[in-house]
Amino acid sequence: MKNALECFMVALRLGLTSFGGPVAHVGYFRDEYVSKRNWISEERFGELMALSQFIPGPGSSQLGAAIGHERAGLLGGLAAWVGFTLPSALVLLFVAMGIDALSGGGGFVPGMLHGTKLVAIAVVAGAWIGMRRSLAIGMRKMLIAIFALLVLLITSPAWMTILVIAVAAVLGILFLDSGKLPESQENQSRGFAGMVAMAVFFILLFLSLKQTPNSDWQQLGGIYRAGALVFGGGHVVLPMLQETMVGGGHMPKDVFLGGYGATQAVPGPVFTFGAFLGGQTQIFGNAWLGAGAAVIAVFLPGMLLLSGTMSVWGRLRGKAWAQKAIQGANAAVVGVLGLALIQMATKGAITGWEDALGVVVLFFILHRKVIPVWAVVILAALVGAVIGLAFNLQ
Repeated sequence: MKNALECFMVALRLGLTSFGGPVAHVGYFRDEYVSKRNWISEERFGELMALSQFIPGPGSSQLGAAIGHERAGLLGGLAAWVGFTLPSALVLLFVAMGIDALSGGGGFVPGMLHGTKLVAIAVVAGAWIGMRRSLAIGMRKMLIAIFALLVLLITSPAWMTILVIAVAAVLGILFLDSGKLPESQENQSRGFAGMVAMAVFFILLFLSLKQTPNSDWQQLGGIYRAGALVFGGGHVVLPMLQETMVGGGHMPKDVFLGGYGATQAVPGPVFTFGAFLGGQTQIFGNAWLGAGAAVIAVFLPGMLLLSGTMSVWGRLRGKAWAQKAIQGANAAVVGVLGLALIQMATKGAITGWEDALGVVVLFFILHRKVIPVWAVVILAALVGAVIGLAFNLQ
């Protein structure tokens, strides 16, 4: 119980300060769970990150829940998910209920968001450097990482990431050494729990496809399908949610897009957009109940899949071929994170030399641990907000 509470408190702080989307979350998680607390090794972190890329759902939330599970079992995984999800879900529920604290204010809010984007780039840069040093050591692993980066650089589909990691795993089996083998985790109860989780996942997916005249269950079914069938997480889930909520006549398009815009202004997982949707349409006749039901619906399929696949990993990780596959996948993850860093830096976040200098300064502060990460996020947001407001008043 004590470890589970610890998982909740750490994840809650991450949920309050982890701006920048799922890619940046990986950097925050690595800094907190690997570098600072040493809850898991760099290798195990990369392994869990690769696993979260293979399955649909919110990758960063799945990674956090998996780390919580490693630390304190099922209760720890649940605590880590709740802690990371709760802050942004509450904010978006309040937005849905009419507390629009993120609109207006001239250039204040855009400036604040820009500051947090620069922090996200600095965090991801630090994560990439650390993971490259530990997961892409040697020419063969480095070549796999470069292969992953180049393939993803010239292709766009979200599912291509999964294919690249799968190919990298095969290359690992063929060309890498297994090294020292960890012990297999022959946990029968976990294996049984994994099979139950997979069964529940498919049963709920089948039920979500059935037509029903009840508007509430229509919405929850569509939200569940979005969480179950979308690879890439984050922004990739938007079209499927829009098809359910707007196409199904449950919400006007401008309200839907306004809520999604508000989602970009809060820390934590993008999937908490479900709280806005459920709160706005008041599923089951109540904003609080609707938000809770929608959040569970969009996150549940990914968590069920995570539970099922982790039980398989537990039995296979002691095999030589499995370890070589994991090493190949980990090397590919370095390439995936490198591409994400390039895209974050080139798609509007860095608009001039001032931004580039800001990223360098923030990277130095984070690398030297001058102040905690959460304080860096708040500081950058405040500085960005003041600058944005000043430019807007000119």
